[in-house]
Amino acid sequence: MDNKKQHHRTGLYNAIHLALGCSLVSVGAVAQEKPVESTVEEVLVTGTHIKGLDTEGAVQVVQINRDDIAASGATSPIEILQQLTQTGGGSGTFSTATGGPLSSNTPVGAAGVSLRGLGASSTLVLVNGRRVSVSSFAKGQESFVDVNSIPLSAIERVEVLPSGAAATYGADAVAGVVNFVLRDDFEGSEVTLTHGNSTAGSDEGKYNLNWVWGSKGERSHTMVVVDLFSRNAMYDRDRKLTANSVRPSQQGIYPSFNDIYSMYYDQTEGPETGGCPEDQFGSGRLGEYCEFNTNSLVATQDEYESASVVATFNYDISDKLEWFNNLMLQTNTSRGTSSPANFSYVPVDPESPLWPDALKADIVEEGSFSPDAPTSDFSDFYGYPIYAWGKFPDPRAVEVESTSVRFLSGLRGELSGWSWETALNIGRAESDQRGLSGLYKSEGFINALVGNLCSDGSLVNRWDVNLQTPRRTSYGAGETCEDLGKTTAWYNPFNGQAEQVDAIDQFVRTDARRSGESSLYAIDGNISGSWIELPAGAIQVAFGGEFRRESVADTPSGDAISTTLNPEPILGFSSTSADAARNQWALYMEQMIPLAANTELQLALRYDHYDSFGGDANPKLALRHAFNDAIIFRSNWSTSFRAPSLAQVGAGTLLSSYTVDCSVTPEACDGLDDEDGEALFSEEVSNNDLKPETATTWGMGFLLKPGKDTEISIDYWNIEHENLIGVEEDDFILRALAGDFPVVGEGDLATGQPGLEVANGFVVDAHFQLANLGWQKTSGVDMAFTQYFDTENWGSFRFTLDGTYMAEFDKLPSEALGIVSEAGNYTYPRWLANSSLRWRMEDWSTTLFARYTHSYADDPSPRVLEAIQEPGAEYFLSRVNFDKNGDVEVDKWLVFDLSVNREFSNGSWLSLRVNNLLDEEPPLVLGTSANVDNFNHNSMGRFYTLSYTHAF
Repeated sequence: MDNKKQHHRTGLYNAIHLALGCSLVSVGAVAQEKPVESTVEEVLVTGTHIKGLDTEGAVQVVQINRDDIAASGATSPIEILQQLTQTGGGSGTFSTATGGPLSSNTPVGAAGVSLRGLGASSTLVLVNGRRVSVSSFAKGQESFVDVNSIPLSAIERVEVLPSGAAATYGADAVAGVVNFVLRDDFEGSEVTLTHGNSTAGSDEGKYNLNWVWGSKGERSHTMVVVDLFSRNAMYDRDRKLTANSVRPSQQGIYPSFNDIYSMYYDQTEGPETGGCPEDQFGSGRLGEYCEFNTNSLVATQDEYESASVVATFNYDISDKLEWFNNLMLQTNTSRGTSSPANFSYVPVDPESPLWPDALKADIVEEGSFSPDAPTSDFSDFYGYPIYAWGKFPDPRAVEVESTSVRFLSGLRGELSGWSWETALNIGRAESDQRGLSGLYKSEGFINALVGNLCSDGSLVNRWDVNLQTPRRTSYGAGETCEDLGKTTAWYNPFNGQAEQVDAIDQFVRTDARRSGESSLYAIDGNISGSWIELPAGAIQVAFGGEFRRESVADTPSGDAISTTLNPEPILGFSSTSADAARNQWALYMEQMIPLAANTELQLALRYDHYDSFGGDANPKLALRHAFNDAIIFRSNWSTSFRAPSLAQVGAGTLLSSYTVDCSVTPEACDGLDDEDGEALFSEEVSNNDLKPETATTWGMGFLLKPGKDTEISIDYWNIEHENLIGVEEDDFILRALAGDFPVVGEGDLATGQPGLEVANGFVVDAHFQLANLGWQKTSGVDMAFTQYFDTENWGSFRFTLDGTYMAEFDKLPSEALGIVSEAGNYTYPRWLANSSLRWRMEDWSTTLFARYTHSYADDPSPRVLEAIQEPGAEYFLSRVNFDKNGDVEVDKWLVFDLSVNREFSNGSWLSLRVNNLLDEEPPLVLGTSANVDNFNHNSMGRFYTLSYTHAF
């Protein structure tokens, strides 16, 4: 891709050339094709503010350079980061494959990176070593930086520091740092066209056009990058493994009806009268139902479009003073689709003129068996509600339009042998979300079911509606719309809900618009240089400070705001709200002390002060010792902290969802541990007494070079993370039942008040509160091996093998729950590994990649386990892997990728990349409704990407 005649690359850039095709190798610095001798330019390496330190330093750093990005076929930063073994495990690193309109989904169109499985909010994301504003929409109540807001075509390299770095960068660097270094020395002009698609025939096509222009003047350099990107959606229905739910929902678009008085079994429009299709009709312990396959509508990958501009301008005011500037703009539109919302226990007026005759007859017949109130005619039900359990016919879908802006301007120079730098950093992100389908206002819906809604939107009081508990709705015998000369706007729950009057669109459905804004204003400065001369050399030191103001405002639609009288304003749809701003300042110092010719000690100390909770100081110590040119030892120890995020500090009430796990909290299930718990449409409420999270990190490792063509690195890491902020539902339920929070009857818990609602021994609603929880501890080993081979006639070869082993990931949410071991369990594979073999000869190169994800324990519910044993589920049963104890285990997964590249004499570049070359299907995961773990696997299948860059 590089125009060799026009691109200038420093020797240090070459010295840290990544020894991995697109993603791998966690060494402190990774060699280029082969190490070469050249003069180097002093640059800043992620993990320190001191210029010119050895890249094979005391702290592990992973680097991915421009060539590997270009050859990878990736079109977004998250595609690169997801292939690093350090970002795997858990649900922290997320892409648009997990996006959707629900609170349990990640924000539509956004992507976040997590190191060591500790969450996106514990990983600090930087651009050119400085912060960027967080996403205007949080992930639940967790703030994060949307890495997809950075166009891949503008990135020169990615530097990953997978260990705590608060002593250097401040809050949020508990798990480490991801630093995107932008291109700034490009000269010339090039246009790149990229197209990719799967071979499945379902059209997940992506298209990318970018233009890069750079010009160097006598004292200045200017660069502009313009990037346009578009990607089609992918749906669960497009792949065999995900096309059908393992256990389809028993609430369908043909609802089940029961008056809960005369009737014992539910009744549903059956296939014999043109109702529920025969293959979806069933009968269970509660009576008849019509199944619904939610996977038929859910999007696996959002539809996404973006347009970005990145511009840099550097001007040498003098030989020792430079003015530098950077501008980033992006706008994107994305669409996310989830399953249709359920409605449960909603009242329907028996006097509605829409009741099908056959269904009325079935209901009368069922009621005729009642010993207390037998029915003989449908009019026997008049004056009392008949309740319905079903699902709306259209999926919940939203569209999000986002805009982000970042402007940086600063000065850097030299003064009496010292380097200094200062800059002003301004960032802003705005998002607007609107519903496209499937969002129904509960008040309008229930009023339309009982005949209270008139076609002009006015209401009558024919029925007294109780939105806190709709089943308490009672007949009021009030006037009808027709009594007032109007027309009743009945909601039609029959015949698949396909035909509705126009008033339903106007007064029952909503687009629930939501808007969000986040901003960052920061100014910083630092100075570095040589301080005191010691026998082994001069002490290198850096001093600095910064001030920043951050704010976030997430404003939901008025239709979506929960109240005590209307706790679920939009059925099956969550709202979030946040409004917070704060000031922060920091001072820091770093030293590199040469203890001996081959031994150096790094010391760092940083103090951060927040106007919301005070200050915190964090130290770091790191030691590097070179026994000889072949063996380097390194170790580090540091403390870190994470302030409560703006989304947590300013949190309103978040409408969420949770299914009670009876095996963990049988007390919430009338003492039964083998039941399926209630599916709650719950709340997460704020806490004004949150305190910062803290962490202690230490690690040690070796860099080995047994030969000039061989590089090996082994690094052990250990992170103890305490005072975690979040919601632990099981712990909250146990503590509430023990008396720590109110436990009341159904419908009696006020909105925003933490506590539980219990009916018949089962928890039926919960208002969980954000809290500082217990601790989590994770440790493991990163290993990397690189071998170079040169031949006289067959070109050069490079083989890489690297992996991450998670030795432990233990959590103590509370003393009540005890220690939970995640390593090797659901979504936490112990082993992640990658390998590559690259061949290069003259203008051609090709690389074969292998990506391995180890097996781990699945987490199916009892009813899902029952479902795979039923007739018709043979396909799923054949893919289930039971271990020797009878527990379900997710299979290991190995996929191969291939890239072929050709560079032309004028600097142009042609690349073909095929991911999942053998079209390997991901393993079945029963613990997720998608049947696939989209955090550790993906269901895309074979995907090719063709890219051509033309240099002018």
